[in-house]
Amino acid sequence: MREVRNILAVVVALFVVVGSAHAADKRTTAEVCWKEGIAAYEDGDYARAVDNFERVIELGEVSADIYYNLAGAYFKLGQEYTPGVSRHFAGGELGRAVLNYHRALKLNPAMEDARYNLDIAVDHTNDTEAVPDSFIATMWIALRNTMTSNAWTVVSLVALVLTFMLVLFYLLSERMVLRKVGFFTAMACMVVVIVATALALSSRSAVVEDERAVVVCNDTTPVHASPDSASKIIRRPSQGVTVSMLRSHGDWSEVLFLDGEKGWIRSSYIEMI
Repeated sequence: MREVRNILAVVVALFVVVGSAHAADKRTTAEVCWKEGIAAYEDGDYARAVDNFERVIELGEVSADIYYNLAGAYFKLGQEYTPGVSRHFAGGELGRAVLNYHRALKLNPAMEDARYNLDIAVDHTNDTEAVPDSFIATMWIALRNTMTSNAWTVVSLVALVLTFMLVLFYLLSERMVLRKVGFFTAMACMVVVIVATALALSSRSAVVEDERAVVVCNDTTPVHASPDSASKIIRRPSQGVTVSMLRSHGDWSEVLFLDGEKGWIRSSYIEMI
């Protein structure tokens, strides 16, 4: 029995070693591809940059920086064309650029460069204007996007610790002035705790419940009134247009556009953020 246990222990150890070696090999390969992608981008070889950045993602090394650089490479690649032979973004590069800028911001909402470049990319699409939010909702989203959910959680915890320390200061101080300072400062910190916690939950919810998708096609694609290619075409969004996924039916997906209009599109023509 002891020999069986020893054999099992050896087998498990071998699996652990092999798994660790495989993971290390993947990280090393990803680092090489990352460096080659950066070098290719700097040399203006955007097709090679895209290939290398995509390879990094395939290896599981995902980050906001990877998506940001991949989006930039797609956008630059799409701007290359030969007059009379090809056109800008002929291979669907604009849609891929928008998609990956969104993915970068999903991981790091505070990445201002990604937000700025996303706006530039969206200007090349025929996307519609969104239904405007209220002033308070706009300000809340802007504040939430200044940090990630993890960062807001840290702020909340730090403020909570400070609140407890200030409460002790209030209880232990003998001078009335110091007690007042401790009390009101503790109240202010408690407000920070509540707001930061709400922002952390809101940021987390925005990521987990994100049902947005981006139209990925080489030009434009029809959106139908029902999940049937023979039904009425209600609009033709271009590559890069962002929609909200509502439901699926066979090879079709019902989507909601920023202006509030709904329609059915081939599922193969959209990709979830």
